[in-house]
Amino acid sequence: MLSKSITSRYLFGKSNQSMPLAFTLFAPSHTTSQFKNINSQRLYSSTSNGNNSKHEIEKKRLEISQSNSPVYHQNSTLYSYTPREVLERIDREFVMPPIYVPVTFSDKLAHSSVKFLRKFSNLFFREKYVSYAIILETIAAVPGMVAGMMTHLKVLRNMENNNWIKILLDESENERMHLLSFMELTKPNMLERGLVAVAQGVFWNLFLICYFINPKTCHRFVGYLEEQAVISYTNFLRDLDAGLVKNVKAPPIAIEYWGLPADATLRDLILVIRQDEVDHRHVNHEISDKIKVNSNDPIRIHNHFLESPETTNNSSVAQDKKDKKTNQLHPAL
Repeated sequence: MLSKSITSRYLFGKSNQSMPLAFTLFAPSHTTSQFKNINSQRLYSSTSNGNNSKHEIEKKRLEISQSNSPVYHQNSTLYSYTPREVLERIDREFVMPPIYVPVTFSDKLAHSSVKFLRKFSNLFFREKYVSYAIILETIAAVPGMVAGMMTHLKVLRNMENNNWIKILLDESENERMHLLSFMELTKPNMLERGLVAVAQGVFWNLFLICYFINPKTCHRFVGYLEEQAVISYTNFLRDLDAGLVKNVKAPPIAIEYWGLPADATLRDLILVIRQDEVDHRHVNHEISDKIKVNSNDPIRIHNHFLESPETTNNSSVAQDKKDKKTNQLHPAL
């Protein structure tokens, strides 16, 4: 069971860490065939027997990508194969994504709404840590489903393609897997289930109406929400390391979904969940930017923790240049 040390700041908390400008982008794996084309180029191992290890990683990754689980499809996360060496690299190389600077009125409205929700939730839940976690992870799966559904219907009406439907539905399923993993660690009672039903019903209808009116603002809102989630899970890891939260064994469903090692713990689970939230943050901010310029180009994300260090370093240099350009256009407040 999760201890009561799982405080409300895990979900809308503040981080003591500074926000570096560099933010690592990731690139998508939309189909199994793309996995086959990409893996041979970007998978690696730091062990001495590099060729054999690379082959084993590629083989395992392909097996997972072809999984026919009745509960989920593992392509809804980029981290469906996360052995111990990859977990260590995620822990070592994590970079806190920068806060997206609100520029337009709609950006500021979305940013203010998230700040209000953070303060309200901290005030309302206080010591109800488990209830807070369950409710948030339940409603977190709503935006991707609403956006994916609305985009799907728009495609049918306009008879034109759109590249965002799958990545949005993947986001929704991925958030659902976060919830299912936490539910294995703490079983909600009837009151908590009732709160979940009410919160989900209210949020679904409100977000659906808002998305119909202004999808750009809705995606910006979700982007800011995911930024808070990244901060919250970083605080979670900090308290796990400090011994304030018991580092229990990760549930079997999480080990299978993220391809974690058999001895994976709660800390390992939080590492991959945080990376999922980083991806969601990037996807929603970029969709909002693309809506602004009337573009539906694909969103590029990828798991660079499976790349060779040389490739990652080159990607980081290129991303640093892009971040500097972005911050020149949108200077910090």
